[in-house]
Amino acid sequence: MYISIDQSTSSTTVFVYNKNFKLAFKAAKSHKQIQKSAGYVEHDANEIYKNIIVLTKKISKKIKYNSDLFLSITNQRETFVIFDTLTGKPLYNAIVWQCRRGQNVCDKINKSSVNRNLIKKNTGLTLDTYFPAPKLVELLKSNGKLKEKLKNGTALFGTIDTYLIYRLTKQKSYTTDFTNASRTLFFDNHSLDWSKKLLKLFNLSFKRLPDVKESSSVFGYTNINGILKKNIPISGVMGDSQASIFANQCFKKGNTKITLGTGASILTNIGESFKYQKNIITTLSYVYKNKPSYSYECLINYAGATVSWLKNNLKILNAAKDTNLILAKTKSSEGVVFVPAFVGLSSPHWIPNSKAMIYGLTPSINKNQIIRAALESIAFQIKDYLDDLEKKNKIRYNDIYIDGGIVSNTSFMQLLSDSLQKKIHVTNYQDMSSYGALMMGLLGTNIIKSLKGMNKLKQKYIVYTPIKNDIVNESYENWKFALKKFYL
Repeated sequence: MYISIDQSTSSTTVFVYNKNFKLAFKAAKSHKQIQKSAGYVEHDANEIYKNIIVLTKKISKKIKYNSDLFLSITNQRETFVIFDTLTGKPLYNAIVWQCRRGQNVCDKINKSSVNRNLIKKNTGLTLDTYFPAPKLVELLKSNGKLKEKLKNGTALFGTIDTYLIYRLTKQKSYTTDFTNASRTLFFDNHSLDWSKKLLKLFNLSFKRLPDVKESSSVFGYTNINGILKKNIPISGVMGDSQASIFANQCFKKGNTKITLGTGASILTNIGESFKYQKNIITTLSYVYKNKPSYSYECLINYAGATVSWLKNNLKILNAAKDTNLILAKTKSSEGVVFVPAFVGLSSPHWIPNSKAMIYGLTPSINKNQIIRAALESIAFQIKDYLDDLEKKNKIRYNDIYIDGGIVSNTSFMQLLSDSLQKKIHVTNYQDMSSYGALMMGLLGTNIIKSLKGMNKLKQKYIVYTPIKNDIVNESYENWKFALKKFYL
């Protein structure tokens, strides 16, 4: 058996896979979303750790202790924690990737094209509060004690994976993997190491930073706070989007995966050479046997979160699952346009200070048309990016694989295929990030010997074929018009 932890934006799930790599059972627990003020999003990192303990206790009696047993971890990538060196306990709430603090830091640095280009050239990322560095700078400005603790080594910085590994190994392993390190804005994608130049640019001073390892490495050993009967290796550590592209086995150039969760992440394999473009993010997909694999990535802040907003804030939706039927019976949004820029627009436009908008309302509009427009906005953001990728950057994307919570919505899957006018391959298995981390762990523990050996772990897919839909085309043109008129 094999254990996998998926620590996501809204919840933590512990999975147990059997010897045939099939899901045996899982248990999940949500955590609080802390919003102290507009644009600020935090998590209680101690709550997240405690949830892992609770979940492990829940599944512990079902675990069979074979010699191959190991733990893999996948996580929300850009969310970070500052924690005590001695105890591993958090000294401040986890700062979530959705948090928009630090925009003034971005604005100041962006005034210099030299600095802006230095960041892009070395990281492949766009300077944005989506990533940790500007938020960390902003946090330390207002918290001198934390700044001093990081400088003298009594506190440590880490993305969620680092924090969890540190606590799970009882402070014996201070490590991260390449995929998570590469999301900080102070990691060099050329040297595959922390960048002194970028740390200086952000005026960040650490006595220590995590050791960076390949995702298939052994990161330490744990009994998960004494719950397990023996110490087991931690192997297979990856950021959630990279774990997903790995699980979908997008090993060839042009292979593309789309993960639809709270936000959305699109990764398109561009091979082993690091490349960067002005309006596109370059992502380090993984490093295996010293060979990196890179992708172009689109980040969409609000995907599933848009549906949650309709339900929790507007209260025009009883349950997320209802959107399947609503979309099926509501054939047109009747000119309504929804732009879910609640925390700004990301790829490919990068307008951080923009606000969300519902446009085109008339007295005849009902809630179902607003719901359809909101779902269209998810598909249209994806199309907007992929069209830009193909036309402006001459990147051909192919073999599109879809995973995430929305895949059970068959009406939306058809809408997405119709919008893109491409076939999409949708997996029945929704927990691909966990599965990708498991696959890496299987490589790291030599249970599977090579990437070719992954073929037997390939998931089954449902293929959606595009239908020419004039109504969808018209809605997209309306959406593009509103985007150009009010945002661009």
